[in-house]
Amino acid sequence: MKNDALFYPQIGLSNPALIKSMALLYDNVYRICPDNVIPDDHPDLAPLLEEGSIGRIIDPSNYAEDASTKFIDKLEVWDAAALTVDDDDQNMSRLHVEKTDQVVRDLFKDVGFREENNWLYVPTEFASNFMLYMASDIAKKNNLSLSTSNMAAWTASNYFATDGMLDDFLQPPGFDNEYLDDPFAIFNLLISELTPVNIAEIPAESILRFRQLRRDEINYFRKCVFDLKKVIEDTVDHDVSVDRIENAAKELARAQKSYQDSADVINAKKWFGSTMMGIPAPIGLCKLMSIPTATTMGIAATGIALGGLYSMASSREDVKKLNKDNPAAFLTVLNRDFKGYCRPTGTRIGGDINMAAWNAMEEYIAD
Repeated sequence: MKNDALFYPQIGLSNPALIKSMALLYDNVYRICPDNVIPDDHPDLAPLLEEGSIGRIIDPSNYAEDASTKFIDKLEVWDAAALTVDDDDQNMSRLHVEKTDQVVRDLFKDVGFREENNWLYVPTEFASNFMLYMASDIAKKNNLSLSTSNMAAWTASNYFATDGMLDDFLQPPGFDNEYLDDPFAIFNLLISELTPVNIAEIPAESILRFRQLRRDEINYFRKCVFDLKKVIEDTVDHDVSVDRIENAAKELARAQKSYQDSADVINAKKWFGSTMMGIPAPIGLCKLMSIPTATTMGIAATGIALGGLYSMASSREDVKKLNKDNPAAFLTVLNRDFKGYCRPTGTRIGGDINMAAWNAMEEYIAD
């Protein structure tokens, strides 16, 4: 977890509870906003916005040309359904408005971007996916974490982060992946209870005070998140220490407890909400940690959980490069029970947040 985050894809900060929860964790929160758009921000956030660290604006015109060149090159090799557009797609979109690929396509207009601009160098039908790709590019160039509350946006970011290696092998990682020469997967690190349940009642001025008085606790919590991520992604199939993962998780749990205790200055009352991030690591981690297929399990009796999201066809060197080149992407959800997050339907398998994430990716890459 970096010190600073890029909140995407929204331009306006309309959810004060979510933005205040981010302000508790990050030094600076940026957003992408073209110069022809005036953000529509919630008035409760005024003190945070006036202070200047939250809601900082990044002009996409400074990044769009380079990002569009790379994105168009990737379209030649990526074949996810969400990245292909034809007449049938246009007709079917009215029938499948909830599918992840269609949700992503609609994001560009839904979050407030205008088609009238001088920085969009890709065809309009690719605008939403390009916007999400550019967010990853901006985050990488500025050493930012990515943060969103939108599952569809997070799914697209994970697809980009794997460089499209999910196309032919999309399945929840399990124990029998012998058909892959060097099996890897995207794992889900899930951290719960990050937001005070009374966050909506906590004034923005109090959030500013917490940021000033509890900087050490905030910094150490972020460091421990990064340390656990690093231990997980550095796992080696035949030379792994489960103790290292469990010890890092326990230290993160201690740092989280200290962080929560330090929130006495804002009168925090209990905690809720969760955040998750995808981490490429060897599939062997499933067996080593006894992780059930397509779900999460707690690590070392802490509130921190790990689960397998989806298998990927890649080499160890590919994964090292992915971990180096891509920013961490966090999905934050408030007011949801992750155990019942994904309700079964005629086309979807029910389950927890892992199954919801798998379904979302399946819809993104498959017709």
